[in-house]
Amino acid sequence: MSKSIPLRLLPALLGAAFGLASIPAMADDTRPWQGISIELNAVQQLEDNSCRLIFVANNGTGTDIEKMSAETVLFNQQGSVSRFTLFDFRELPDGKTRVRQFDLADTECSSVTRILINGTSDCTVNGQESTACVDGLAVSSKTGVEFIG
Repeated sequence: MSKSIPLRLLPALLGAAFGLASIPAMADDTRPWQGISIELNAVQQLEDNSCRLIFVANNGTGTDIEKMSAETVLFNQQGSVSRFTLFDFRELPDGKTRVRQFDLADTECSSVTRILINGTSDCTVNGQESTACVDGLAVSSKTGVEFIG
């Protein structure tokens, strides 16, 4: 007499049968993530006492961003706000990755412990101001500097 296998166990059993670690279950929503992701990729101390911040930005909004300027707040080692600044990410074409770097004059990189994207001062889509730059914004850091949004 055969027994039926619950459908929820089928992906794991098929994975085991074919030597795969696992086969993920299909999600109800198979659309790719939509929004802008910005990664703080590198922090470099320059010889002229400037700190260079290098960001990798990906636009997955479904539309070209003609211009994006981020209101950015830098925090020091004591957790206090040390600087407000605008980072001009310029154009971010849909589906594309862009690398942007910003040099902070008279700044020791070791004094920057956290960076906050406080909002945007400019987000232009189709010639008009848009919320596309902050809707679904995801930030991350590959450095020792905390990056939040």
